[in-house]
Amino acid sequence: MDKSIILVGGFHEMIELCELAGFSIIGIIDPKLQGDYYNYPIIGTDESAPSIFNRYPYANIVLSPDAPLLRKKLSNYYKTIGYKFATIISPDSRISRSAIIKDGAVVQSGVNVSSQTTIGAFVKLNTNCNIMHDVVIEDYSTVAPNAVILGRVSVGESCYIGANSTILPELIIKNNATVGAGAVVTKDVGGGIIVKGVPAK
Repeated sequence: MDKSIILVGGFHEMIELCELAGFSIIGIIDPKLQGDYYNYPIIGTDESAPSIFNRYPYANIVLSPDAPLLRKKLSNYYKTIGYKFATIISPDSRISRSAIIKDGAVVQSGVNVSSQTTIGAFVKLNTNCNIMHDVVIEDYSTVAPNAVILGRVSVGESCYIGANSTILPELIIKNNATVGAGAVVTKDVGGGIIVKGVPAK
């Protein structure tokens, strides 16, 4: 795989992760930045992405934003242009040999992904989160730093699991749900629902 990438969204944490994972950053697409950012050129905006693709058809895209619905919107837009997407996995993470990690996912340093776990496309696993055995996390979801998802949990599409939260075993978190920072989830969470607290309500 060609390790040349273009970042969508200028974010220094993602730049450092991509460098650590051995990728070569061509430039950054960002509507709010100009010139250089973190020593990389700002090469355009989302609107100029088709012409950028013509210049760098070999480059894969990395989506920086944390927000699940924004990542979904961006991925659909860049797919229509013809871009492909890099999967970024920190060498400082621990990934079981039986885990499945799909295209466009981002796995940051300190993350643990245990056995028989499936991480969907464009999922973002933030620093030091812990994903235990037989967990399924569907496309576009974000798991914030230090969150713990225990065995056989199912997390739906476009969910946000807050920092330092814990989801107890065998629960179902349905699509577009949000778990607040520090929450302890003891029951299933319905689609589009926001829960917080200990226990989460």
